[in-house]
Amino acid sequence: MKLDKNGRTLEEFLAGYDPGKYRHPSVTADCVIFVADSVLLVRRGNHPSIGMLAFPGGFSEPGESTEQTANRELREETGAKGVPCRQFYTASTPGRDPRDWTVTVCYIAELDERTAVSGADDAASAEFCKYSVLKDGELTVLELTSEGGTERTVMCVARDPFGDVDVNNTEILENGMAFDHAKILLRAIEERRINRSCDKNDRL
Repeated sequence: MKLDKNGRTLEEFLAGYDPGKYRHPSVTADCVIFVADSVLLVRRGNHPSIGMLAFPGGFSEPGESTEQTANRELREETGAKGVPCRQFYTASTPGRDPRDWTVTVCYIAELDERTAVSGADDAASAEFCKYSVLKDGELTVLELTSEGGTERTVMCVARDPFGDVDVNNTEILENGMAFDHAKILLRAIEERRINRSCDKNDRL
C-alpha cells in the first residue's frame, strides 16, 4: 500500500480532497467540418457574438466526454449525424470567451460531399461556407462566403516553434467570426493542406 508524504492512503487523500481548491474552466467542444473548399459553420443566435459565423459546438454536460459533446452539438445545431471527427487542437487563450474562462477541444473532419444541414438549438442558421486565404503584405486575410455575403477576417499571424498558427499570439485586426474561431480555422486549413500533401506523397 502506497502512502503519500503525509502518510495517507489514496482513500484517505480523496476523502479529504477539496475539488474547489482550484478554479475549474468551462469545457466546450467545437467541430471543423470540411467539404472541398468549404467549411460547415453556424450563425450564432445568442450573445456573445450574436449573428456571427462560428463552428458548431457548445458546452460539455456532466458525465460527457468532449468527443460526445462534439457529436451532440454538431447534431443539435446542424442536424449532421455520424460524422467521424478526430481531435486536432485545444484552444485555451485567456479571455477567448467573454462569458468565462473557457477551454475548447476542437475536432476536425473531412466529408466527401455536403450533407443536408439546418440551424437549430443555439444556431440561427447552418451552412457550408466557401473559404479562401489571401496575403495582404504582412497580413493574412481569411474570407468566408455564405448566402449572406462574404465575411472577412484580417490577422497578423504568429507561428509557434513548430511553424503552425499560434492561436494564442496571432492578432486579429478585423474579425469576421465569433471568438477566436478564425484563428483556429486558419490553423485547421493549414493542417488540412499539409495532410493532403502527405497523403499524395504516400500514394506516389
